Amino acid sequence: MANASPSVQPSGAGHTAHRFFVVQELLGTPDLARFYTDLLINSPTTVTAARERQGFSKSTGYKYANTLAELGIAEKLDEYDDGASLWRADPVSGDWTDETTLELGPGIIAVYGATSVDEDLELFVDRHGKAALAPAVMATLAYLQDETTRRGVADELGIPAVEAIAVTQAIERIIAVVKDHDPTLSDSTFEVEVHDRAIEQGPYQRADA
Repeated sequence: MANASPSVQPSGAGHTAHRFFVVQELLGTPDLARFYTDLLINSPTTVTAARERQGFSKSTGYKYANTLAELGIAEKLDEYDDGASLWRADPVSGDWTDETTLELGPGIIAVYGATSVDEDLELFVDRHGKAALAPAVMATLAYLQDETTRRGVADELGIPAVEAIAVTQAIERIIAVVKDHDPTLSDSTFEVEVHDRAIEQGPYQRADA
């Protein structure tokens, strides 16, 4: 894994290992990933605002905030909003290389986080497993960049067209909100045209939108 935000962790082999651990922790804990994503796209924000947007209890919200701080991807600022401390989250990303290279960044983390609240993503994971979700994100990005069609996504993933439509639409709603905060997408030249109503039905909203 490589290419993580240099401001997140120290350099060297420990840097790479730590980034690997951080991304794995987020991908393996959907609710934590969802809280992280909300904090990231709304930074700076308060823990109270983030947990209320995501429907977490007070204790859970602060537990997740502290966990993210321990992971080195969020911090409490010396700034306040109505007496509450503001928090900032930083993007974390890297590459996983095996038979192919997969870029893991806030977009994929956000999609995995949404599996605990988005019915289409939850159904996709139930039918095809969590490992199939990352290729679905990559295929959706290819669709958004006009490199394929939704039917092409279905063929690539080996799923029915109706499933491809549902999962790509669910992922689009997330990418539309997270794209500007994902360094792995900074060089991508595409616009995600998603109706505001669809965004409102998705798991993440920008507080200033």
